Order: sequence, then C-alpha cells, then structure tokens
Amino acid sequence: MKATSIVVLAILALGLVTFFGWLGFSSYQKSQGPALDSTSKPLFATRTPQAAADSFTAVPPTVVVPVTAIVSVTFTASPTAVATETVVVQAADVCGEKGVWNVLVLGSDYAELRGKKGSDLTRMMRVDFTNKTVIVYAFSRDLWVDTSGLGLVNPNVDATRLGMVYYEGRIRSPQFAEIDTVVDGTRATARMLSKNFSLTTDHYLTIDLNHLAAMIDAVGGLPINIPTRTTDPWIGTVIQAGQQTLNGAQVVAYVRAIPDSDFGRIQRNDLLLGALRQKLLDPAVMAKIPVLYAQFKGVVATDLSLEQINNLSCLLRNAAPGSIIQDSVRPEWTSPGPSDSLLWNKNNVITRLKELGLVQ
Repeated sequence: MKATSIVVLAILALGLVTFFGWLGFSSYQKSQGPALDSTSKPLFATRTPQAAADSFTAVPPTVVVPVTAIVSVTFTASPTAVATETVVVQAADVCGEKGVWNVLVLGSDYAELRGKKGSDLTRMMRVDFTNKTVIVYAFSRDLWVDTSGLGLVNPNVDATRLGMVYYEGRIRSPQFAEIDTVVDGTRATARMLSKNFSLTTDHYLTIDLNHLAAMIDAVGGLPINIPTRTTDPWIGTVIQAGQQTLNGAQVVAYVRAIPDSDFGRIQRNDLLLGALRQKLLDPAVMAKIPVLYAQFKGVVATDLSLEQINNLSCLLRNAAPGSIIQDSVRPEWTSPGPSDSLLWNKNNVITRLKELGLVQ
C-alpha cells in the first residue's frame, strides 16, 4: 500500500493553523474558496476582474445525509394489545462531522524542474467520518487519460498525461488572480477524474509545492530514517541513508526524486507519512502556528471551511491503526504509452476503486 506524505502534511498542518485562523477570523464556517462548478457548466467561464476578486465567497457546505440506525422496539400495552414503536437513532458525530467526503488533493508544480508537469501529485481521499476510516488513493502523473469534451481547446487537447491536465486547465483560465487559475486547473482535473475513473469530487485541496520547503522549515525540519541513499540529477542533491532531520530543501528533494519511476517516488513518500504525523502532533509545533498560517494562507486553494479542515485533521490525528488505507494504481496494471506516458488497465483500476468504496 502506498501514500503521499504531502497529503498528510497539508491536512494536519491546516488543522493546526485552523486554531490561529479562528482566533483572527469570524468566518470559521465560511468556505475558503469557491465550490467546483457542476459538469454541466462551461469549464472556463469568462469573468470580469471584479468577479475574479470576489470569487472566493462563501458557498453552502456540502450537505451530507446522516447515517441512521432504525431500531424497532416492541412493547406490550395490555395482555391483548401489542404495539411496535420505531426509534430512529442518529449516528454520533465523529470530530464534528457525519457521512463521507471525496476530497481531491493536488500538489501544484506549475513551473517544475523537469518542465511544465502540472500537478506533481494527484490523490483522491475518501474520508468516512461515520466509520472513522480514511482511504488515500494515488494516481501517477504519467497515466494517459482521455480529455476530450473537457473544454481544453485552442489548441484542442483530447488526451494527455494525467498530471498535465492541471497545467492545461491553468493556462486556459480567463481568471486574473493566480489563486483563481489554480481553481480552474483543479476543476479540469476533477472533471478528468470523473470522465476516466468515475470519481466524484465533494471537496478539493490544492497546494503550491513550491512553498513546501518553507513549510517544513517553519516546523523545524523533519526527523526521519532514510533506508537507502537517494539521488537524482534533477534535484541537485543527495539524501544519505540513516536517521536524520531533513530541512525543507531536502524534504522537497526526497519527495521529487525519481531515480527509478514515479511509482518508486510514491513508495518513498510513504516513508514520510509516519514522520510527518508525529512531527505535526508534537505540542511544540503549536508555537509555530502563526508562521504556518502565514505560509499556508496564500498557497492553498480549497473549498473547505476552517471548521471542516479542523474536523478533518481531528479524524486524521485520532484515526486508529489500520483505519487509514493507502493505495494506488499499481505498476503491473500499466504499460508504455505515447509521450512517455503509461496506459492503464481500466478494469483493474475501476474494480479496485469500487472495492475501496471510492466508486459506487
């Protein structure tokens, strides 16, 4: 099983900065960004500068129907009469929430060292508050996907690598503010995942990975045990094996190193999961909250409210062993495709997504 540590970094760190944000803002329950438009609307609607500036207004939160348990209680009213009363027992809140979210998590590399890669990471996270489980499913950025009909025109892009969809969406955005172009890139990715993998997106969280190093440095680096020496000509550094504390630049290098394949990179990121979780749960990190909030404020696009972020981080912090499942498209389900991409076996991938509950 595989995971991306950056997902956990983003969610847990956002959970920490929620407290500081709540102190300074009355909009604790206000969405931090616009909801993704429905697929029936044009992908890139032209907006005026004022509309772009006002695009991050509050939107109604996703309504989740609570899970209920129906209990029939039979009692005797008299020796000759029997009545049945139905009692509806509401599922208890878990970290202030009920139900299930599909959260699209993207790591934005708009200007990557290897070229215009778009999203350096693409993950769909199924958060089940009722059952206290989290599933993080990773998609390699090299998967070849169908983008016909998504509105990627002038010039038309009918198929491309998965990670490039975010980039293609951003460069076609008519928005003026950079954060709004990020939302348009995220919207294009969400529609691509729906078209190719039958995935729905309830919420999104897009992180500018160009600021990841500063985020790591803000919490004093990351203690971790690296099993093998890792290097890659593109990252310009060497990560030695052994127990050590990586600074921000080293963490970014380790996250992005691909001496073998994108699948190997995903596996290496799994090593960061435990270290990041422990680091961000350290009470000493609480002293860094103002710095963290300042760093995240301008580099994260999400439609989650501060309250929802806090509830999500609560679930991740308190999840029982084995309740967080990490998985991904497996190498054996892929084969070489055009433009250095990977073709993928749709039956195997969709079957696994259904097994995990990501696709109904």
